[in-house]
Amino acid sequence: MGLASAGDLSAAQAEVDAIAKLGQEGDFANLIAGGVPVKEVLQLAQHVANARIAQANKDTAGAIKHFEAAVAVEDTLAYSEPPYWYYPTRQSLGAVLLLAGDLEKAEEVLRTSLLRLPNNGWALYGLMKVYEQRGDKTNARAAKQLLDKAWMGKTSTLNLARL
Repeated sequence: MGLASAGDLSAAQAEVDAIAKLGQEGDFANLIAGGVPVKEVLQLAQHVANARIAQANKDTAGAIKHFEAAVAVEDTLAYSEPPYWYYPTRQSLGAVLLLAGDLEKAEEVLRTSLLRLPNNGWALYGLMKVYEQRGDKTNARAAKQLLDKAWMGKTSTLNLARL
């Protein structure tokens, strides 16, 4: 994902290919026996990385497709502390939908993300941006207030492309 955001798309694709190969050839018997959903996590990693590559290529439809697949895989993972995947992929799907101009679906996805992980600053930021684009000042202000309570760092680091 870092390679895609840095614009090194061939290296990013090589990493996606390596993840796929690992999923096919890796010996994860001990992890699987211990209840770790290795294959699913590897699929999730591939979808997220492919979505980031699509974003870097300005392929919004491809990014949406891969983030939707990532969310579907993430939804199959059992609850775990820490979680098997390091961040909630719905926030990324919501951001890409927003960037594509689908405000209604972006709002729905981001609200669902917040139901699953309340006070998630990234999802609150995305929701605030949905309301701002709609011109809904009241809800944008309410989302901003929640974001200010939830976010510990500088909000200047937040942007939709990183969601």
